[in-house]
Amino acid sequence: MGLTRRAPFLMAFILAGVLATPVTSHARDFFGVRGGVYTDISEAFVGAELLLPVGHDIFVNPNVEYVFVQNATYMTFNMDAHVDLPTRGRAYVWLGGGLGVIYFNPDGPASGNTDVGANFLGGVGLRGDVIPYVQAKLIVKDQTEFVLAFGLRF
Repeated sequence: MGLTRRAPFLMAFILAGVLATPVTSHARDFFGVRGGVYTDISEAFVGAELLLPVGHDIFVNPNVEYVFVQNATYMTFNMDAHVDLPTRGRAYVWLGGGLGVIYFNPDGPASGNTDVGANFLGGVGLRGDVIPYVQAKLIVKDQTEFVLAFGLRF
C-alpha cells in the first residue's frame, strides 16, 4: 500500500493519539469555522476545526477544508499543531505546522488524486469568548498552495 493510500489511516491514528493525550494546560478546547481562499488556484474554501491544548501554549488543530472548484471535489484533511508566542494585549500570535491529506477528484472519467503535504502556518487572533483570527498556511506538495483564512473559534 503506497503512502497516499495509507495517509488517511495515518491521520486517524494521529488524531486518536492526540485525543487520548491528557491536557496539561488550563486552556479550554475550541471549535472553529473558517473560510478564505486558496490563492494559487484563486478558489474560495470553508472549513471546520478543533483546537485542543496539549501543553502550555501548545495546541493541536485537526481540521478539514472544502475548496469550491468547478467540476471536481477538492478537500484537505489536516493534523496541524502550533505554539502560541508570548504577546501583550489582546492578541494571540502563533506559528506551527502539520501534515495534510489532499483529496482531488474531478467529475467524469478522469482519475482522482490523493496527496500528502506538509503544512506551515502562522496566525493572529483576538482574545475573548469568541476568537476572530487570520491565518496564513503554505501547503507544500506536488503543486504547492498558499491559503489565507479568516475564522472564528468558539
